[in-house]
Amino acid sequence: MEKIEVLKNNYLFKNIPVSYFPKITSYFSKIDIQDDKKLFEEGDRGDFLYLIGKGKVSIIINIENIGQEGIAVLTQNEFFGEMSILDGGRRSATAIAREETVLLKINRENFLELLDKKADYSTIILRNLVEKISKRIKNTSEKLNSFYLMNMEG
Repeated sequence: MEKIEVLKNNYLFKNIPVSYFPKITSYFSKIDIQDDKKLFEEGDRGDFLYLIGKGKVSIIINIENIGQEGIAVLTQNEFFGEMSILDGGRRSATAIAREETVLLKINRENFLELLDKKADYSTIILRNLVEKISKRIKNTSEKLNSFYLMNMEG
């Protein structure tokens, strides 16, 4: 799987001309992950943002006095790890590959450098990122509200 193909199909890079992709791909490295491998754990330092080229990744949070709860299963063409890479903070969830998975990863320093280039694509990446984070926050909020309501009724 070629890096450019992963970028072309990933939500984070939608609406960016393909002519920029050779330069952008130079910031990413490709990794192959085995089924059930933990990529990072809630509370870990957030060093990388990941793009899914192939496979599935579960995102899991720990809920106090309840245990672990899956909040998302991400698939090909999605990305994750964006919150920690932006704020430099700790991971807010655990990520586990749910099948053999191909990822592209970029470290925080390179991601911020990519955005700092003030290239035509920087604003597009930021807009795509904000849109996706907003949708994820809404979805997670709905899931957690439902989860808490079920626990209160049960």
